[in-house]
Amino acid sequence: MKKIIFIVLCMSFYATGNALSTEISWMHVQHREYGDRKALVRLGFGLIDDRGNYLTDDRNVKEVKLYDPDNKELKLAPLNFNSVEEIFGTYDSKNSLWLYSKIWQFDSWFNTEIMESLNPGIYSLKVTTTDEKVAERTFVFNRRIVLPIIDSNSIQLQQDINDNLIWTWKIPMELGQLSFNHKMRARAAIDIYKDKKNVGYFSIILPVHMGYVFIPEDVVQSMNQKGNQFEMKISLETKDKNNRTYSKPLIFNEMRHIVSGIR
Repeated sequence: MKKIIFIVLCMSFYATGNALSTEISWMHVQHREYGDRKALVRLGFGLIDDRGNYLTDDRNVKEVKLYDPDNKELKLAPLNFNSVEEIFGTYDSKNSLWLYSKIWQFDSWFNTEIMESLNPGIYSLKVTTTDEKVAERTFVFNRRIVLPIIDSNSIQLQQDINDNLIWTWKIPMELGQLSFNHKMRARAAIDIYKDKKNVGYFSIILPVHMGYVFIPEDVVQSMNQKGNQFEMKISLETKDKNNRTYSKPLIFNEMRHIVSGIR
């Protein structure tokens, strides 16, 4: 009997410990605009456990509150939880190198639409778990900046002799002056679906003035093995993560047939 009680207590402590140790690993409040000209204000954040792993579900989250710089609680739409496996790339502009992490990594995040406009200042996020403990984090929103949207009609895909994928797009004229006045970056991303379920994500961060990305053949094949539908888009954002725009997505059924399917 004592042994059973001990096991139950240990299990209870373990479950409580997970909830107690939940932390907000990152957050942003962000103005977004999409290729269809839809605009919204978004709250996004990630939660990690005591081992630094992202949560696999939202069952321990009881309540989420966001406060503006005047400590006024903001109205939020219903909270969404998402998880996926990801691979990433970066461009080393100093050495002109494309660098890729080819191991799929688990990631999860929460997001919701903020139903009010943003004013410059510090925003405070409070996440209450089911054991009534509160995790807190702040984020600075500096300003709203109107960013251009990459024209999806300018996107072209080509394959070199080694079956690497070259992905290009046209840089908007107004981006030149904007990038001098504000620190910015671009991101090429692919949402990967299998039987209409989002199962993977690929992205690479680039200097904003670059209008192309190089994806090695083995990375392309890794994505092919992951899913059977691919949604490609380009985003532009300020480096403070206050503002972001997305091109209209281009959707393909197989990456290996992508070149023949593009204009």
